[in-house]
Amino acid sequence: MHLAADEARLDAAALAPAHLARYVEQAQAHGLAEICVTEHLHRFAAARDLLEQEWWQQVAADDVAAYRAALRAAAEDGLPVLAGIELDYLPGREADLAAWAQDHGWDLVLGSVHWLGDLGVDHPDYPIWDAFAVDDVWRRYFEAVIAAAGTGLYDVMAHPDLAKVFGHRAPEGVRERLYAEAAEAFAAAGVAVEVSTAGLRKPVGELYPAPAFLAACRRAGVPATLASDAHRPEDVGRDFDRAVAALREAGYTTLSRFRARERSEVPLG
Repeated sequence: MHLAADEARLDAAALAPAHLARYVEQAQAHGLAEICVTEHLHRFAAARDLLEQEWWQQVAADDVAAYRAALRAAAEDGLPVLAGIELDYLPGREADLAAWAQDHGWDLVLGSVHWLGDLGVDHPDYPIWDAFAVDDVWRRYFEAVIAAAGTGLYDVMAHPDLAKVFGHRAPEGVRERLYAEAAEAFAAAGVAVEVSTAGLRKPVGELYPAPAFLAACRRAGVPATLASDAHRPEDVGRDFDRAVAALREAGYTTLSRFRARERSEVPLG
């Protein structure tokens, strides 16, 4: 989950205890015992030099130390809040990403792919879909996801079929091959797959990952986590009944949780 909308600043209001408490209250209303905040790398001023892309340069303005301090204070005050970060995979910047993963005492590091070069998989103002055929975007996207998993930087791969966000889909046979390759890569890397309800709020209107992809992950022995990818308190825990049903349908009986980047399994409730 995230404490501000994508275009908003992670300012004092977003980091205020009262604002964070609203996320916790919503989580508890859904029967959740804890939440993990995983702000995007692109928010932080200290990450501005990692990608020379117009939008990234514009939004990289917030203070990672203030973010980390707010989450630490919330936990010390008794709120069931874990501290995480979502690190975009940026080929060629693995050493820099490793420092971000290691230097801030995170409970969880998410891996994701949003950018293929300067073009965005899910950004309508920088659409890769206008530059390449759908099959080519899917191939390039999954190559990046598989490469990301193989770096060892990440605990969980977030929204792993984000390429479907606007409804663009490669043919079924191509998708199934890519799903299987990604699932095997996740298993080999020891990362979990995130089952996220955010896709239900996007144009594609379905969970991440697709049922066939989740089933492939289960067959490969990939553990799973549960997320709403909320950017506002109202979305915390939203549609978790559908996510849990999908996990059960795929054959999962447990969920992964993380503390200090150590994974444990809890029964799927």
